[in-house]
Amino acid sequence: MSSAQVGEGERNSSGRSGDGSLPAQLAEAFAAGGEMGRRLAAYDWSRTPLGTPDAWPPALCHAVSMMLASRAQIAMFWGEDHRTFYNDAYLPTIGTKHPGVIGQPAREHWAETWDVLGPVLDGVLRTGEPYHGRDHPFVIDRQGFVEQVYFDVSYDPIRAADGRVNGVFCFVKETAGRVLGERRLRALADAAVAVNTARSTADVVQVAARHALSLAEAARVLITTTGARCEVDGGGRVPAEPSHVLPLTGTTGAQLGELRVWRREGDGTERAALTELARLVGVRLENAQLYEAEHRIATTLQHSLLPRALPQLSGAVVASRYLPGSADVEVGGDWYDVIGLADDEVVLVIGDVVGKGVRAVAAMGRLRDGLRAYLLEGYDPGQSLTRLNRLVGSTERQSFATVVCLWFSPRTGRLRYASAGHPSPLLIRGDDVAFLHERALGPPIGAIAGTTYRTVEGELAPGGRLLLYTDGLIEDRQVGIDAALAQLRRDAAVRREHVADLVDAVVGRVAERTRRDDVAVLALEAAELNRFALRLPADPTRLGVLRKRLEDFLVAHRVGETDLFDLTVAVSEAAANAIEHPVAPTDATISVEVTISDRTVVATVRDSGRWRESTGEGFRGRGLALIRALGELTVSRTPDGTDVRLTRRLRD
Repeated sequence: MSSAQVGEGERNSSGRSGDGSLPAQLAEAFAAGGEMGRRLAAYDWSRTPLGTPDAWPPALCHAVSMMLASRAQIAMFWGEDHRTFYNDAYLPTIGTKHPGVIGQPAREHWAETWDVLGPVLDGVLRTGEPYHGRDHPFVIDRQGFVEQVYFDVSYDPIRAADGRVNGVFCFVKETAGRVLGERRLRALADAAVAVNTARSTADVVQVAARHALSLAEAARVLITTTGARCEVDGGGRVPAEPSHVLPLTGTTGAQLGELRVWRREGDGTERAALTELARLVGVRLENAQLYEAEHRIATTLQHSLLPRALPQLSGAVVASRYLPGSADVEVGGDWYDVIGLADDEVVLVIGDVVGKGVRAVAAMGRLRDGLRAYLLEGYDPGQSLTRLNRLVGSTERQSFATVVCLWFSPRTGRLRYASAGHPSPLLIRGDDVAFLHERALGPPIGAIAGTTYRTVEGELAPGGRLLLYTDGLIEDRQVGIDAALAQLRRDAAVRREHVADLVDAVVGRVAERTRRDDVAVLALEAAELNRFALRLPADPTRLGVLRKRLEDFLVAHRVGETDLFDLTVAVSEAAANAIEHPVAPTDATISVEVTISDRTVVATVRDSGRWRESTGEGFRGRGLALIRALGELTVSRTPDGTDVRLTRRLRD
């Protein structure tokens, strides 16, 4: 074969003219290839390893021709360093990298995503195996900022006549809009399972702000409404003005708040999702505000029905505590009552209406008032519960409630009680703790029409205690009801100086945990009729406890205001001296005993140390003089301690 024939064969197979002009295939492709055809034709290829287009291998010419003729988004990479080509359809995808990337190694211009793109291109070039991906994620800087984008991609080998792979053909279709749209729909759905479970206005605002930040991939979100505000920061540069400002409206169209979103950058395609989120948040805010209004009404009503003060009785000391459920729990129908009767008798009542909210509290008020009326009429506990059950059955809105009613006479120690399905009170005698109503348990009020409740009698000697409570005290999902009751019995068996200390101890165990129900606790201690005794740590901060409990005792014995004030001051001053003056006391406590007989009060304060010698300076040095001015004073000092005794005749 002659050399001319060889040249003719090469030209026929490659399209080259042999005179430095472009092959016909490539010339036609450049001419019909739009902007990129013109740019590729005008590009100075002599400065690249590929050389001028008239010398390009047939496979490269064919691939460029196919790329420029296609309406699909195509990028092409040639050689070991992946020199870059692309068509007009690819221009929106490449963004501001155009036209600087033409003919350049891809690594130089896709550095931000090269850890993903590089291995794909190298793999196709090395193995000849195509790579296909659906919704493939890339991090690309194509508009002056880095963004997460998604593509359906197909990376296919470009083979030469001898089968070698010299380049990669890349078909792409951006799916970021669809992917982000689906993600936003899922995020919107998640935001709706979260917003709809938020109960309070503050919770709604906080939950919505967090989800709006994620939904919009925002730099900052601010939600404001009456009484609540939440701002969350997603990081990054924040524009001066918000990208979106959306009203939060309720079902009536009234604006309840505002959602402001600052995006980092981008096209803002999330507005539709944010608009839907704003609508959901507005409706939920409306519901939360209605719930909070009802909660305030129920709470106010409930507290108005609880005793403002407990009666002071001779021979009986009463303490109570009410602990509302956790903040996101509806108000329940727990209540207690302490009713003082003639002859210094007292009735303790504790109950729990089934249900939550305003209706439960209203029902509680009706039951409380009805039961109080029956007791004040002189009916015993069983008779009163029987009538209450009849009253409930006659009303249009039937209620169900558990109730314990307990009648105590301090002068005789007589105890009468009845129960309507309520958790058993505890009877505490020293370290012996027993359930009280095993013989007095009836069905809840309103459960069975015509029920007759039985009154059971017993005795409570001085020092004995009763503990009444609602089921919120013993409901603990972590340990179960039996274990909770056992723990309550152990707590009650620990001897504490005052019945109020017992109440504080049992309530303190549940105060810090999340409570699904209210807790009401009521306790009574039978005391000697005319004697007050208290033992306190030698701590000046406990003098307030002494004054309050002494005052209750004196009021129970109908001590007048002048005597009440003078005696409280005198005993408090004696106790302060007993705390301050003793040197090296054998016991870091003081004891106070007050008796009343024949209108005469005798108060004795004891310590267990030797007093310092008085310097006669300052107010403290005149403490005994102050006490002496308020009554007849005697001071007895022994090696075992000091007794300060005050005697005062009460005014008629």
